[in-house]
Amino acid sequence: MSHRRAFLGSVIGGATGAVVAGATASGRVLGSNERIRFGLIGGGSRGKEIFRAALRCPDVEAVAVADIYTRRLEEARAIVPGIATFKEHRALLDDKSIDAVLIATPQHLHALHFVDAIQAGKDVYQEKTMAFNPWHARRMRNALAGSGRVAGCKCRTRSRSR
Repeated sequence: MSHRRAFLGSVIGGATGAVVAGATASGRVLGSNERIRFGLIGGGSRGKEIFRAALRCPDVEAVAVADIYTRRLEEARAIVPGIATFKEHRALLDDKSIDAVLIATPQHLHALHFVDAIQAGKDVYQEKTMAFNPWHARRMRNALAGSGRVAGCKCRTRSRSR
């Protein structure tokens, strides 16, 4: 299991206990002295929760947060002083030193941020619900297919009583 896949699994496990999805392992193998540098897209309450879970993982470094609300950027700086902040997620994705992103944005933006992250060469942890509609799901699947990126999502099964 690759280092990034283990990281995404740890974030997911710390957040809720779920499974990691991803077609292929990351193309770059990390050495034992390397750290995964990650960014957060969406610094609201759920974003901060998964951000803190990621910070508890070994060999990771939080380097950037993107959110349109300035207050959320200030809250992220309180958690990690000196972290880079962006009001536009594409500016975060342009940073070639970032290996992975955590996405905790409103559901209608999940596909946009996921596809942009994959196309920028980032591994992704996506908050549930993964896709807003079937068209978004196909768009996300197509972006991931053959990309060599690792993607994970918090999943939950629903039980129904009759």
